Amino acid sequence: MPTFAYVANDNNKVSVIDTSTNTVINTIQVLSPDNVVKAITITPDGRYLYVTNLYNVVAVIDTCSNTVVATITVGDFPTGIAITPEGRYVYVANSGLATSTSGTVSVIDTDTNLVVATIPVGRDPVGVAVNPAGNFVYVTNAKSDNVSVIDTTTNTVINTIAVGDFPQGIAITPNGNFAYVANQGQSSLSNTVSVIDLNTNTMIATVTVGLGPTNVAITPNGNFVYVTNVGDNTVSVINVATNTVIKNIPVGPCPFGVAITPDGSLAYITRACDNKVSVIDTHTNTVVDTITVGNLPLGIAIGNVNFPCPSPLDRICIETTRIFDSCTFEVEKTIKVPVSNKIQGLQCEVLESKCSILNISKIDEQQNLVEVKLQIKVLLRITNKGCNNSSFKKVVCFNKNVTLMLPEGGDLSCEVNSATCGCNQISEGTRICCNNNSDCTVKVTATVKSKKLVQVEVPFLRSCESKQCSSNGGIRIAPGKSYPLPSVPSEINSIMFLAKTDQGMASPIIVLFNGLPLTFTTITEELTPYKLDLPGGPYPVGSVSLNNLGTSSIYIRNLTTE
Repeated sequence: MPTFAYVANDNNKVSVIDTSTNTVINTIQVLSPDNVVKAITITPDGRYLYVTNLYNVVAVIDTCSNTVVATITVGDFPTGIAITPEGRYVYVANSGLATSTSGTVSVIDTDTNLVVATIPVGRDPVGVAVNPAGNFVYVTNAKSDNVSVIDTTTNTVINTIAVGDFPQGIAITPNGNFAYVANQGQSSLSNTVSVIDLNTNTMIATVTVGLGPTNVAITPNGNFVYVTNVGDNTVSVINVATNTVIKNIPVGPCPFGVAITPDGSLAYITRACDNKVSVIDTHTNTVVDTITVGNLPLGIAIGNVNFPCPSPLDRICIETTRIFDSCTFEVEKTIKVPVSNKIQGLQCEVLESKCSILNISKIDEQQNLVEVKLQIKVLLRITNKGCNNSSFKKVVCFNKNVTLMLPEGGDLSCEVNSATCGCNQISEGTRICCNNNSDCTVKVTATVKSKKLVQVEVPFLRSCESKQCSSNGGIRIAPGKSYPLPSVPSEINSIMFLAKTDQGMASPIIVLFNGLPLTFTTITEELTPYKLDLPGGPYPVGSVSLNNLGTSSIYIRNLTTE
């Protein structure tokens, strides 16, 4: 079962890391580049990502297509995010403005991707964690120095727990007994982690870690806590049994986010200052790999993708040219150029360059290795500025041997990437005899590749053929806007219409009664008839509105009610 790490980066992008190879295999553009993604969580089945965007939006990403499938408006400056164990609800900490006296937590129903509750908490809520039973949510309030406890059955705060200075990340042990809170410090960086007994909702221990602890993750077996220390570029490892630090691991500049693979073998650490992710082997507590990702990596989530994506039936076979091997090299040669005693300077210009394959000889049948003899010819024009701009042409040849892997039936090609020429300049007034020479240097960079036409099976998601151009037509509902309903009849049970979105887009549309959701559906790019039955109706038409919740315009035709 493949395991992927998803990293929230600046410019509103998410890097996708295959943990089996520790390589970035995709980059997802979330929303507009001027937004900022910060925190990220993944549904228990690995199907969807929920990503906070600081400008009041949570984006939903389908991990199958790596595309945004919904956007949800939440509170001001959403930061932390967590999902309940069964995947039904997402809790989002809205930190609010710097001057806000309190923040909020938005509750998203993942069945509808609608906000179903907004809960006031303390000042500047940042971290969110849900206990394994799913009945309580714990939110760190950075400027209140405490943790709010939310009862998920009523979505109300039932308790507040005092912790250290400027709490940030929070994580709960798999048995649900303890929470670990990173206290980053506000006026000056702190170096503590608070341990909360969740059975009594009291702080029972304080663990000294590195400087500026920021985020926390706990191994699946519940034995160890990993804490990122942004102030001293380390990760502290806490033994849960003794609440002591057993190791401080240097990981690189500004460690911020931390996530652990489902099997507990690796911890992934985002490094905000140098755009990298460090990989820690949890058995040895050493850094075993470093991965380059997007700018300013912050939040990170890891999950298994345990569904066919796409299904094996949705695949096609295509022919394409595959590059099996390549080699880039540089060669250089200095040539002597005769000069006159009237010289004021030489100019050297590359007119043409060409790389030719002279010979191919096999050196290893089993590995398809060959030795390739190459020749590069460069045609130059050399001009003597001091002798009536006299010039002449000269061909310079380079010979080069390279070793490549060439599959049976494959072809080789050689291309000159760049060719430059420069001559030594002689200062004005220097007397030179007629039979003297000056030096000109020619530099060439070239690449030789082995290629072959192959057939490959690839996922078939949709055709990329152009569609017939046509006007969208209909009444346009812009994203975030509503559409007025007919005033007759005065009470309604159902709304019927034809609708479509912009090409290649989809947008949810919702019916609200005095601001409360009644029903919704998703509009696609194909013009389709829709009927929305309003549960519990009839409703007075003046209190009902039809709203576009997506990022695409919706085009409505023939709207009627009954």
